[in-house]
Parts: sequence; C-alpha cells; structure tokens
Amino acid sequence: MNYRPNPLLYGANEHFYGSFQLAILMRDEVDHDTLERCVAKAMTRYPYFCVYPEQQGNDILLCHNPRPVPVFADDRCVVLGSEESRGHLLTFGCKGRRIILNASHDIADGMGIDPLWKTVLCLYAAERYGEEGLQTEKIWMPGTPVAKEEYAYPFPEEAVEIDDFYLPKHAPGCAYALDGEAFDDGGPYAYHLHIPQKAMMAKANPSDGSPVSFLAVMLYRALCQLDPKIELPVVAHVQHQYRQALRAPATRHSMVSYVPVALPAKIKDWHVERQNTAVRGQILLGSEMAADLAAVNRLVTALPVGEGVSLSEKKQAMRQYIQNSLQPKTFGISYVGKSDWCGLDRYVEDMYAYIGEKDTRNMLLIEVLTVGDDFSVNFMQGGRGDRYVNAFIRQLRSFEIPVSMVGEERYTLCGTQIPG
Repeated sequence: MNYRPNPLLYGANEHFYGSFQLAILMRDEVDHDTLERCVAKAMTRYPYFCVYPEQQGNDILLCHNPRPVPVFADDRCVVLGSEESRGHLLTFGCKGRRIILNASHDIADGMGIDPLWKTVLCLYAAERYGEEGLQTEKIWMPGTPVAKEEYAYPFPEEAVEIDDFYLPKHAPGCAYALDGEAFDDGGPYAYHLHIPQKAMMAKANPSDGSPVSFLAVMLYRALCQLDPKIELPVVAHVQHQYRQALRAPATRHSMVSYVPVALPAKIKDWHVERQNTAVRGQILLGSEMAADLAAVNRLVTALPVGEGVSLSEKKQAMRQYIQNSLQPKTFGISYVGKSDWCGLDRYVEDMYAYIGEKDTRNMLLIEVLTVGDDFSVNFMQGGRGDRYVNAFIRQLRSFEIPVSMVGEERYTLCGTQIPG
C-alpha cells in the first residue's frame, strides 16, 4: 500500500534537517541484538512507517519498504531516505545505556511516533526482564489491529471555509535576537535539566501558568535580567498541533504547528502572575479552531496541484513555504503533555527530544517531557555556551524551584533525502 506524505516532505533539502531525535536513557546497558529483534517485531505493527519516498510522475508517495529498519550499534546519524537508511525515513540505534530513534518530521511528530517507541521498549523490556508490571493492554503490540485513522491522509484537498469571526493577529514582524556570540562554532548543543513537577506546578498554577507558559515566562524574565535594555518583543514559538481541528486524534502524520507569543518590553516589570496570564491568553487565542484551520489552509494551498505542475515546481513551492514560515522568533518551546509510561518507567532513567536546523546560529529551543516525577527539559542551542541556560536556572531558583543540570552534550540530527 502507498501513502501520501505530509506536504512538507516536498520541501526537504540540504539546508533543513527536517528530522527529530528521541534518546531514551535506560537504567542498564542496552543489548543491540535484543533491540534489533524487538524493532523488527514492532515494525510489523506499523506498516505506514515501513516506507521509502518514491517519485511517481510529478508526485512523491511513501511506498512499502520490505528492507529491515536499520538498528545501528552506535548513535550515528544518517541521511533518511537514502541508501544509508535503506530508504527508510526512520532509524534506531543504541550506545551504552541509550536507545536512539531518528525520524523524519514529515512522516510523524512526537505524538505520532509515541506508540512506536513504546511498542519497541515494551518488547525489549519483556524479552530482557519479563512482563511483570508492563501494562501491555495500553500499548499497540504486534497483532493489534491497525486503525485506518492512524495512516489515513488527514489534510483537506483544498482550503476549508472558516466561519469563525475572529482570527488572532499576525505574529510580530521583528523579535529580540539572541547573541550568536554566546555560542561556540561546534554545532548544536544541549543542556539536560530536571525540574520536580510538583515544585514547579506549585508555583505555576497560582500564576495561571501551564508548564509551557510558565517556562516561557521564566526564560523571558531571564533574558530581561541579562539585557535590561530589551526593546524589541521577545517572541516565543509555542509548539501546537491541529489534530483536534482536523478531527484526527490517532493520525501518525505530523500535525506540528506553533503559536507565536509576543512578550513586549513594557511587561518586563509586571508581576509573574500577570506575565503568565498574558502568555497563556495568547496561547489559548492562537490555538482556537479558526487559527488552526487557517494554518492548515496555508499549508494545503501552498502545494500546487494539477496535471501540469511538475515535481520541481512542487518542491520549490514547499521550500518557499518553509522559508516564509520562519518568522522572527527568540526561542521555541514544546510540551505535549504528561505521558503514560505503561510500566516502562521502571527501566528508564531519562528521555530527551532533540530538534533544530543546520543553519540556525542563534537557536534556542526547549523540549519538555515528563519522566518519573520530574520535567525532563532539553535546553538546545546553536552551540555550546552557558550564558542563557544559567540565567534560566537562576530565574527558576529565584522562585524556590529546584533545578538540576544532569548532563550536557553536542548533538547531531539526520538530514532527509527525497527523489527527483
């Protein structure tokens, strides 16, 4: 069976990684042979991930790939869709206590890939440690029926009518820029932080803050401490998705969007509660149904259709769409909610999500996951340099929220190759 890809896949090129990485830190050393067997078993449940991109006329389709998904005995990053990945748009690997999953963001997002890594981890834990404590009934194990909603193409064929009378304002045309000189030239760098969930939410809840809005405000306040003369608005891109708008809660397709949130200089002296209200309000308004559908409309209408449209024209159109989407921002932040670990957490010490793009010098991105009783925060930059992360930590501690830096590392991401 062939599958239609996310329109953004047409925009893949050497300038955009277009991928993400999950790294799961196990409590014990990972056995490669066991992992390889478990990945092979797990993939039988996910046919829509066993694909390679193929040109068919002026279109790209995801076609069945009978070759095994690569499971490397190291943490290498290869070009997805190339011979290095056996044509697959995802790979696995392991090194030490880490299990690594690399995937094209254009075949899945974090929520779309969530069932897959849980299936792999469940099979691995069951084979190595036994099934005691594993809630397998909550996991899509091999043999579980595949619902059409998982792989069905969720996007409309053309723009849909939006009958809501209100749409949020456009994002600011300019944003406060980070100092690129604060980072070295070695490439993307990540700082791993742990924050006790109860301690942070005890401060965030009275301040009208969700985890994402509260952490966005903490970083805003940290930037103001570093630069009291900030004049341009600090603009946060808060990750959002339009599964609800498209009525596609089970889709594996990438539904990632973002809500631009502007924090102007005039609010830097406000109390944290008022700042949180300002951020939370913008997130709620920017994620209304009308705003989501407007974002979907922009995506589906960006890809030209028709018999006379060449593949090169489609590629160019989507690359221009991606370029236009790179609106000014100061930082990005993502939190998809508390995960049900289904008993797997007894074998896992930590988990991190990595994103980023090749040519972003002053990148600052925050990915938040829940692991055990903590928020596991991946604080990513365009290079090594502790100016911003230390200011962020100081700001959290000023509210008596304990923060632990549990690790730091240079990281890489996979590129994506498409035919034609």
